[in-house]
Amino acid sequence: MYRTSVILLLLCGAPARAALPDDVAALAKPGADPAATRAAWDRVVAAGPPALLPLLKAWPADDPVAANWLRTAFDQIAKANPAKLPTDELLAFASDPKGHGKARRVALAAVERGQPGTTAKRLAGWLGDPEFGPDAVADRLAAADALTAPAEQVKSLRATFAAATDLEQALLVAKRLTAAGDKPDVLTHLGVVRRWHVVGPFPVSPDEGLTKGFPPEAKIDLAAGYEGKAGTLKWQPAANDPADARLDVVKLGVKPDDGSVAYAVATVKLAAAAKVELRASAVDNLTVWVNGNKVTERASEYRSMFRPDRYRATVELPAGESVVLVKLTKTKAEEVRGKPSTPVKWDFLVRLVGSDGRAAAFTQQGDQK
Repeated sequence: MYRTSVILLLLCGAPARAALPDDVAALAKPGADPAATRAAWDRVVAAGPPALLPLLKAWPADDPVAANWLRTAFDQIAKANPAKLPTDELLAFASDPKGHGKARRVALAAVERGQPGTTAKRLAGWLGDPEFGPDAVADRLAAADALTAPAEQVKSLRATFAAATDLEQALLVAKRLTAAGDKPDVLTHLGVVRRWHVVGPFPVSPDEGLTKGFPPEAKIDLAAGYEGKAGTLKWQPAANDPADARLDVVKLGVKPDDGSVAYAVATVKLAAAAKVELRASAVDNLTVWVNGNKVTERASEYRSMFRPDRYRATVELPAGESVVLVKLTKTKAEEVRGKPSTPVKWDFLVRLVGSDGRAAAFTQQGDQK
């Protein structure tokens, strides 16, 4: 009789539900004991559909191991209970822009499997959404392609561009608008820090450049000269290319084979203090200081490709001017048929955006009033 009662309780899920909050928390922050984490996973899965929302709400900000535990538990429950999913609750969670992006996408995918077409119906309202905005932009581009009147296409593209926060998609829409005779200000729209002074390359081996500092790190003096392999290095003004939003220092004559370190400095001005997200990208290594404080760094001997918005840091900017200093370090070139390859680009990009991915309110000297 006792054994039968235990089995019935397990089938009803009562013990699992009672322990659900602690077990979900154990998955979100797995400890050192894999056996204990797996036991918690088993209990969460046994709880069934009531565990789905707690799993999504517990999604970690930056822990792929914990996210994997939560994701596999969610998928296991959803797969075993396709007719018992809390569809309305899952859709509400997926529609909340404040939720964790990947968790929202998992929730939407579960609803889509049971109710095909759900995503398509909601994309139009998700322009500018931090997670689904890029999907909505892609959908709008397809809709613009279907329009036959040029004026209607431009109108649709303008609305799409205004909502786009993804760098590559905004560039794509801007290109389409430019081809149609429009003049989108893509750098301002994306919050790109566009006006710089660049100096380099400093004569140093690639390995030394990962750790060795140079005068610009201690003091910014745009009138200063520094010793270089081919003579005195001077700061020179530079601007990002609107076509791809990047600044390629090779186009300024800063060649990696004459040294492996270059610096770029920019001044931005805010009317009021603000918390912003600095998003940076570069070929190979990148270090960024804001007002003398190091906010992001990538220093490795392994070569790296350019990936938009790869490095992110939350930064408190005061009212008035702030100085952004970037250090670029080129690693050793790979050999092609026994000879070192010559890099054709050495580019970087820095953006300042709000928590919603939209451009922060800042100006630089030379901006139009």
